[in-house]
Amino acid sequence: MSTDRSEKSFSFKVFRSFAASILIVSAVFTVLLVSYQRKALEKDLQKEGRMLADILAYNSRTWVFAENKEMLKDVVQGVMGQKNVVAVAIYNADKKLLLVERKDGRPAGAALKPVSALSGLTYGGSNLPEVIESGDTVEFLSPVILETFANAEETLYLDNVKPQSVKSVTGYVRVILGKDVLRQEMKNIFYKNALIAIVFLLTGSIVIYIAVKRVMRPLTSLAESVRSLGKGETVEKVPVESEDEIGRLAMDFNTMSENLKKREEEKQALEEQLRHAQKMEAIGTLARGIAHDFNNILATLRGSIYLMEKKLADHEAVRQYTGQVHNSISKAQNLIRGLLTFGRTQTINASPVDLNKLVRKMQPTLSSIAGEGVKVRVEFGKEPVMVMTDGIQMEQVLMNLCANARDAMPDGGGLSVSVQQIISDSAGAFSPHSPGPGKYALISVADTGQGIDEKTRERIFEPYYTTKDIGKGTGLGLSIVYGIIKQHKGLIDLETKTGEGTVFRIYLPLLEKNDADMENSTTKDTSDEV
Repeated sequence: MSTDRSEKSFSFKVFRSFAASILIVSAVFTVLLVSYQRKALEKDLQKEGRMLADILAYNSRTWVFAENKEMLKDVVQGVMGQKNVVAVAIYNADKKLLLVERKDGRPAGAALKPVSALSGLTYGGSNLPEVIESGDTVEFLSPVILETFANAEETLYLDNVKPQSVKSVTGYVRVILGKDVLRQEMKNIFYKNALIAIVFLLTGSIVIYIAVKRVMRPLTSLAESVRSLGKGETVEKVPVESEDEIGRLAMDFNTMSENLKKREEEKQALEEQLRHAQKMEAIGTLARGIAHDFNNILATLRGSIYLMEKKLADHEAVRQYTGQVHNSISKAQNLIRGLLTFGRTQTINASPVDLNKLVRKMQPTLSSIAGEGVKVRVEFGKEPVMVMTDGIQMEQVLMNLCANARDAMPDGGGLSVSVQQIISDSAGAFSPHSPGPGKYALISVADTGQGIDEKTRERIFEPYYTTKDIGKGTGLGLSIVYGIIKQHKGLIDLETKTGEGTVFRIYLPLLEKNDADMENSTTKDTSDEV
């Protein structure tokens, strides 16, 4: 399976193409080189044969004319010493064989194959010596020319008389060269060139393999990352090893991978936010239904208790019990109001409020709630932070948050409350639960307490959910805060870590300046009256 996969890979195809190209080039180069060297060797062989035939014809001219075989042997021995010479034959003018010497293992006197070209070989031909090729040999035929001079005696006495030369054919020489040496040299040349071609092929293949591996390595890594990304697996950054197209492709992939990762994180955050909103909405719907039903029951009980108190006006001993029932009904109605606030069915009296003034007015109250062991620090915005809100409910929000912060710091610590304006460019700009684009008033309440674990954080805003001891809390404080903020079309989020404190952030839509100017004089500066 892995072999089939490697054979289908792009790097293998590239390497195979380059290797095939090198093989073809090497083969063609070897064939051409061998062919060229073969022609050169054949040319050298013919050149050697012509030269030997001319030398033999020149050196044997006197002894051929005299038909002196003993002297011809001495002349022939010099030619027979050449490595390519197989046989040498000398003929007289009548084509009669005078002498033959051989190297082919046959007797020296053995007859040579007749050569018909001797009959037409004369001095003055254009292709002397004559060349005749057969399967295993190359023969070179050349006439033996004897030159005589007429008027030789007069020339001795008279300087102005030129001797007249007379040339005549007195015999023929026949030099036979074998092709065995040529074949052996061709084999050596072929093996040598084949070896060079193999070395070139192997060297080129190794170089191409290394180059392809080096070039394809980032592409292979990129392909693996793309495959992992397609499977939804975690993808690490692809190393950028160059600044060419492959490097730019790796950078683009890394950018795409980071963007997809961010989008996946945003998607998960939005899904988590949606699940939380749906859960809180379902709990709110349930709380509203229960609160209304219990409110109706309590109204009946309150009416009945009122009638009982009138009937028992003269029975003080009995009336103390009806008073206790009346107090319990009042507490129950307070709990119902908390549930209605969480369910966002309580009516609000919204008006433009400067949160700076609201927090400044509440500063002594917040310090009192925090207690002596907690150091309170308040920070205000540099300019008015105007929102449309119910001031009383917003005060309740801050008191509930500060009370929670105090309970998270039993041994003391620090509490910070700040107000500021922010501009959110996009969803998720500040935290996974931050608001969408727009201008917002941000109220931050931070403590240095014990922090909140992840399991508790998921249920922190649910009504009647509390981590306090029995009898130390109703579990409605943060649920009331959640309901008030949602009713104001705002958003509340927290950042916490066990042992490192908690920060609650409240985002409220910021009023534009024109809307803030609509604040009437009766609600404009209520905080200054305290």
